Order: sequence, then structure tokens, then C-alpha cells
Amino acid sequence: MKVIELGHAHPTLDEIIDLAEEEIVVLRKPDGSVFALSPVDEFAVEVELLKQNREFMALLKQLLKNRRRSHSRICVKNWLYEAD
Repeated sequence: MKVIELGHAHPTLDEIIDLAEEEIVVLRKPDGSVFALSPVDEFAVEVELLKQNREFMALLKQLLKNRRRSHSRICVKNWLYEAD
């Protein structure tokens, strides 16, 4: 992990990204606020986006409730899911 004190150093965004390709970069502002930068894969981003999607999360909750029923049907707006 690389910690950069922004009060003392003034790296460019490209320099910070280059460092983050090797290890997590923590940026600390003079006011004490802290930020971190690290690489992520597309799957991790997709998971985070889906977790914020209320309709998708409601569908998952509904699937969980109905998982023991065979041939259950679940409607979410204009989308139909049929479980075998």
C-alpha cells in the first residue's frame, strides 16, 4: 500500500493511476480526509451496480422466497421469470 500525503506531494492523476496498477494507493488530504484507489475487474463493478438496482434486488428476494416451490412464476414489471 502506498500512502501519498497530498499536502507534501502533487502527483498527476496519471502518476497515481500508474502507482495503483502495482498496489493500493491511499491519498490523504491536509484536512485529514482519505481516499483510496485500486484496480477492479469488470465483474466487481457489475456486482456493485446490481446491488444498487432496487428492481434486481427485489427480484432476488422474490426468488429466494419461492426457491422451494417448483414451477414458480415471478413477474417484475414486464419481465417474466419461470423457474423449473
